[in-house]
Amino acid sequence: MRLFSCSRAFTLALVASIALPAFATVDDAHSFAMEAAVPFVEQGFIVREDYWNGEVKSGQKLMIKHQMFKGNEYAFWLGSANEDVTFELKVYDDKNKEITIDSKADKMFASMRVNPPKTGTYTIVFSVTSKKEKGIYWALAYGYR
Repeated sequence: MRLFSCSRAFTLALVASIALPAFATVDDAHSFAMEAAVPFVEQGFIVREDYWNGEVKSGQKLMIKHQMFKGNEYAFWLGSANEDVTFELKVYDDKNKEITIDSKADKMFASMRVNPPKTGTYTIVFSVTSKKEKGIYWALAYGYR
């Protein structure tokens, strides 16, 4: 009986030590979005706790309506837990005019700044595209100053 329990413990330890492939999650996507926020926080942006996330087909465009106020500058951070993706991230006013000041993309996230010309509801349009994956995990966070 003692031999069996030692053998069983060894087997469990061996199985636990085998590196399993990492799987992407929405939480990972949010972590990458927060990584994109770091330089903005250093510039005085306040990160909001609420954010949007989910899984989407590669290349599918998503739209989010968001209230913004004149006088505030906003930053949006789009993160993905999937590797080798390309990002598209833009903001449009009620007349479908793009108001994006600048945007940047990295390997796992993209960022964008906007300065709304007037208080109102704006449309954030974004997509994440992968040549390898059909489903992409994403998270979109934001802040203001």
